[in-house]
Amino acid sequence: MKLKNKKYKAEIAVFLFLACFCSHLFITNAWAHPGHTDSRLAELNDYLMALQVMRHSDPDAELLFQRWQELREASWKIRELTDEHDLPIDDPEVAVQIERTIELREALLVDCRTFFREKTSVLPTVRIHLDDQLNIHWDEPVVTAPVGSRGVILVEITSSRSHHAHLRLTGEANDHILFWAKSLMVTDQNPVYTFIYAAPLEEGPAKTSITVNWADRESNSFPVHVDGTLPATYEWYNHVPAATMFDMDHREDEEYQDENRMVKEKAGQPIRFHIRDHETGEPMPVRVEVRDDAGNAYWTPLRGPSYAVERDQAGFQTPLWPFQQGPFFYIGGDAELGVEAEGKTVHIYRGFEYEPVVMPVPEDGLVNTAPRRWIDMPSKGWYSGHTHIHTTDVGLPVQYSRFWPLVTRAEDFGVSSILTLQGERDTHSIYADEYPMGRLDSHSTQDHHIIFGEEYRNNPYGHLALLDLEYLILPVSSGSLGEIGGPDYPPNQFILDEADSQGGLTIGAHFGHYFMDGRPILSSWPSTGFELPVNVALGNLHMAEIYGAGGQEEIWYKFLNSGFDLPATAGPDWVMKDAPRAYVYIGQNSFTTDNWLSGLRQGRSFITKGPMLFFTVEDKLPGGHLHYPNRPQTITVNASALMPDGSIPVEIIVNGEVVASGTDIAETITLEDSAWIAARTEGAHSNPVYVTLEGRPRGYAGPAREFIEVTEQLEEWVRTKALFENEEQKQTVLNVLAEGKAVYENIIRRAERLGRE
Repeated sequence: MKLKNKKYKAEIAVFLFLACFCSHLFITNAWAHPGHTDSRLAELNDYLMALQVMRHSDPDAELLFQRWQELREASWKIRELTDEHDLPIDDPEVAVQIERTIELREALLVDCRTFFREKTSVLPTVRIHLDDQLNIHWDEPVVTAPVGSRGVILVEITSSRSHHAHLRLTGEANDHILFWAKSLMVTDQNPVYTFIYAAPLEEGPAKTSITVNWADRESNSFPVHVDGTLPATYEWYNHVPAATMFDMDHREDEEYQDENRMVKEKAGQPIRFHIRDHETGEPMPVRVEVRDDAGNAYWTPLRGPSYAVERDQAGFQTPLWPFQQGPFFYIGGDAELGVEAEGKTVHIYRGFEYEPVVMPVPEDGLVNTAPRRWIDMPSKGWYSGHTHIHTTDVGLPVQYSRFWPLVTRAEDFGVSSILTLQGERDTHSIYADEYPMGRLDSHSTQDHHIIFGEEYRNNPYGHLALLDLEYLILPVSSGSLGEIGGPDYPPNQFILDEADSQGGLTIGAHFGHYFMDGRPILSSWPSTGFELPVNVALGNLHMAEIYGAGGQEEIWYKFLNSGFDLPATAGPDWVMKDAPRAYVYIGQNSFTTDNWLSGLRQGRSFITKGPMLFFTVEDKLPGGHLHYPNRPQTITVNASALMPDGSIPVEIIVNGEVVASGTDIAETITLEDSAWIAARTEGAHSNPVYVTLEGRPRGYAGPAREFIEVTEQLEEWVRTKALFENEEQKQTVLNVLAEGKAVYENIIRRAERLGRE
């Protein structure tokens, strides 16, 4: 009898699951959204971003935020059943868990709407209403907020129209008044809310304008004024639990005063830093490590602009110098460490172009020796940067934007790309979510640019770094990483199409990580990137992240050998200390974000963990193309790799094979067929120069067959384990995968015809 009961309950669960999905499908179709994303998921993520700002001062917001944590646990339970228990997605037990998750999500969405409706009587609120025309009601008050804080301005959108309406909201770039451009759908059934953030960085007034476009019918705008007030507050930055000390000025820090008092009582000298650039005489931001003879590290308390990191093993290994474990701290040039100078050794670093200083701390405690350049890459037209970072330290969400100028300059990054990311922490639904897409003017200088992008993620499909976007693509992640029970839809290809339509630069993050090693596909890390072969084949994946967290050089070679022009880039992901970076050639052009991203997109660059790599083919820089009417063809290659002590060995690579090696190469090689050519050394790799002979397209059959096998593995997962709201979504994904496979099948046929296995 129990077995029958269990079977009956399972059948009921499946019925309810399907019924729920069918009703949800009706809503989804009525609420179309760019990129094939369910607008309700996007709406809920928008609410969660606001709640994580408000939760520290509003108990009701905190309760709603805890409800999200319950929802994310329920969402991951679905994946636990399919991954750890190996149940198919249509198993009755899985169906019951999906139903529970959707119920939690729908209840949270309704309660969020109620919460924000009630807040319209408390918070400054812009009211937008649609009937026969677009109506905006906003008294244009001056919203005051302490410097360094973040206040919420509500935008309530209602409609008396029976049909849905599409609104597009955009804001003028302003680092003091923040607005994320959005596409929203509204009906007469429910109000929709979105948010403007008052986030003054300095005292005084700031003004911006928000434009509302109603499809092709009507456009209107309204102004927003914010007045930054003192005293400043940095509570916004201080709500993430972390074993990290940070402060811009510890002059009133009791711990520092106590430590410094103890130093003085011992008649010792505290360590003082006065670091100046040898060329300009200006204060030089640097990374510092202080140890005694026993190896003990001293890193806090500090006085002066600083950011300290209590982490062992944080950062990357570079060939330039031995790995320093930490803890360490960043200073802006002048700082004081409340530690007695006697018996201490200091290490001072500033990126890859400067030789570090290693010295005993002088008896008087004054450290004033700055690192010196061993090479000046900007003077040669090369500028550094990375394309993927979330934190200034391992495992901490980036809610510390006031430290980015200090840390990125101390590490000497020309361009730092901070990527907005979904979930994985109970403190944040989305992070780093502090600023909209684009360049952060308030934190950038002529030589150091900080820009915001997005990491869109689905573990089986892959992680995507998206730069140069006009607007954040919501809901930031699909599938399990969405953490709200959403489907494994849309495929990453649709996200790439949307980013490309914005003019964005698209990058395969952690390129090739684990997807070709025969492991079963799981919803959690490290199963990622199985859609990458299709994305590369269909043309809207512009770059491959090779140096950083998980990039695979040999798999990059396989794509190049399949015939694709695919430049490489570098992204450190979670750490910035000695992080690998890309050097982009701009030449005599101005060092602007646009020029750097343009050169990066063209592959006019090399990636490095320290060595400086120079490479040309017939005077063509990396990313260049050469065409010859005949074959074979003899061409001249030049390559050198530099370290502070001089040249190091370099290799010339043709279609993945070493054809020449040595120091300061300048020689000719003969090509029998079309090829890609690159240079590499220990810790650095150039992007290729592409050579075409007799018009014969590049491409071999072998790697193309391997990518078909990867795609077929993903197809099986989509059929049996992926979560979809209906068969149409599943079939759409399968159609995309089939389209990508067809490209590789054509490559195989062409390669066989050209005699290339």
